[in-house]
Amino acid sequence: MHNIHRATSKAVLLAGATLLAALSFSSLLATPVAAGPVGFQAAGGWYTESDEFFLNAGAKFGLGTISVVPNIDWIMVSSGSAYSFNLDGHMSLMPLGVASLYAGAGIGWLTVDPDQGSSDTQTVGNLILGASLNALPMKPFGQFKWVVADGNDPLAFSIGVSF
Repeated sequence: MHNIHRATSKAVLLAGATLLAALSFSSLLATPVAAGPVGFQAAGGWYTESDEFFLNAGAKFGLGTISVVPNIDWIMVSSGSAYSFNLDGHMSLMPLGVASLYAGAGIGWLTVDPDQGSSDTQTVGNLILGASLNALPMKPFGQFKWVVADGNDPLAFSIGVSF
């Protein structure tokens, strides 16, 4: 674990949000032939071990059967703040016309910044298993994400849409 100062934590949040915005904006400038399928996702869910609700937003870049998904989780905690920046990859396991099953993995940086005490940021690994419905313009999905962290490995469940 690595402790960082509260001002540094806010700088990391700003840098991550700027990177996500730049990636999203650059997808608007890319030609369809060069970019491939580009979209966004929004989700909500909870961590099963601590019952903490979270919101998720990210971009989704399709590369054949693989999608690259830079995203951010904002975790609703009772005091302070908690968030994670993630870079996940999904691979379609069962691509069907109506629905698909996917699995993936990724890396993330989880920051917990309590009101009292020092902020803590750690690098985490993500293992993902999910399913999505492809027959609708707003593609609903559900997924489990196992966050492999130092000393605590929470399981997150989320429901959302890709568009």
